[in-house]
Amino acid sequence: MKRRLILGVLIVVCWSGFLTSQALGQKPTAAAKGVVSVCKEIDDDWKCVGESATWAANTNFNVLFVNPTPTGQDFIGIVIHKQDSSGKDVDFINEYQQNIGEENRKYATVGDNFKLPAGFYSIYIISWPKRESLVHNGNFTEYFAKTTLTVK
Repeated sequence: MKRRLILGVLIVVCWSGFLTSQALGQKPTAAAKGVVSVCKEIDDDWKCVGESATWAANTNFNVLFVNPTPTGQDFIGIVIHKQDSSGKDVDFINEYQQNIGEENRKYATVGDNFKLPAGFYSIYIISWPKRESLVHNGNFTEYFAKTTLTVK
């Protein structure tokens, strides 16, 4: 009985290690060399039209992400956190999964998907497998791009 228990625990531990290694087998996120911009719209040449770091409260905007090299990830996340007065992320707002494809280095939203109330916000572009799924603390240290948006 004791051998079966030990064998069962060993199998569970090994299987957990295998699953973890598969999940972590994603290519590492590139150092933050990409750029994320807040725009009124994105034109057909991947140009940000009406770009600004300050936006009117409750007014729709789009996001343009440009990385210098392909991301190496199928899915990226656009993650938004509200900041406190010191610039630290304190409130999780939302996250959006986007299929970018491993060979691509640009992504744009269309259709005015985003709007925020007044405040200061961090907008991150991250590798989707590295998102915070249970607790949303923000203050990411590993991301493709980040910007701070002031909403008045």
